[in-house]
Amino acid sequence: HCLNRRFQKHQYAKVRIVDAGRKGFGMQALEDLDTGSFVMEYMGEVVTATEFRKRARVYQSEGISHHYFMSIGNGKVIDATRKGCIARFINHSCGPNCVLQKWMVGGAIRMGIFTERPIKRGEEITFDYKFERMADSEPQPCYCGSPECKGIIGVVKERGTRLAASDEDIDADAADIDEEIADGAVTRHQRDDIRRRHAAVDDEEYGDTGYSDSDNSDAERGVAHIRRRKNGLTSPEQVLKFVQIMHRSSRQTRIIGILIGKLTETSDKRLLKSLISLQGLGILRAWLQDYAEDDVMMIKILQCIAHMPISTRNTIEESRLEEAVKPLCSDSDENVSSLANTLVERWSSLR
Repeated sequence: HCLNRRFQKHQYAKVRIVDAGRKGFGMQALEDLDTGSFVMEYMGEVVTATEFRKRARVYQSEGISHHYFMSIGNGKVIDATRKGCIARFINHSCGPNCVLQKWMVGGAIRMGIFTERPIKRGEEITFDYKFERMADSEPQPCYCGSPECKGIIGVVKERGTRLAASDEDIDADAADIDEEIADGAVTRHQRDDIRRRHAAVDDEEYGDTGYSDSDNSDAERGVAHIRRRKNGLTSPEQVLKFVQIMHRSSRQTRIIGILIGKLTETSDKRLLKSLISLQGLGILRAWLQDYAEDDVMMIKILQCIAHMPISTRNTIEESRLEEAVKPLCSDSDENVSSLANTLVERWSSLR
């Protein structure tokens, strides 16, 4: 509780910002600090991972070369680029004297900087940024000067290496998608249009489409590992936001997996029909072609297509879905070919 109060009352160590040579600005201790001392909180605007990605692109377009982002988990990022405290001037070191710790204060996550060894007055305060860069990106030189210095900041992450996403990563992305869909920020024209499309869906179309829940037991199992919660689409406005996310998610495997899960969790066929009217099947076709070399993703996408209430031949022709599915009937993977053949056979009876 004592440390919690220090967060709340901003009871920080005595420090100052100094010229750190090639490193730019840095932070210097103005008093001796024991191991475990609270230096200060790292503060800034807390934004979602989606907003973080948007801001990173904006800062790059504006020529802002120094970004101050820190992930705090659960799909949240601290952006101290324009609004923050002097903690953003703490430099990286391969042999740091401080460490970041996550604290829960008043029900909110707070990031604190603590010493991990004694620090003498006049010594620069540093921590390890734990930065990841792609193997083919330009490395950022490190000037920390510690005996452990690696010469560059961060570790290399091989591009194209398929790493298993952690539950936290998936939950964070799913939370971002849920937040954006729930936001419901659409123009009046968009709202009126999607409601008109939704109202135009004829309930009689769903009397007998050749579709049954039992057809998709495999689809349900196939996406079970990416389901973080049971919450399909529930309104026409959500359908519109969802399609907008689909459009910008090309080749983002984890995001597409989450979107597929949300579609298969949507039980309201009228909403799925509204998605079809917004060219949703065309996007599924594009995804299928993007992942032509990935059997696992093709199976998930085919299972998702099987979940869609396609009731007319015209729908198949307009979306050009069959031209992407038919070649898969002879795919070397038995699961892919079986799903493709089932779909083509189902569609052959449509008028």
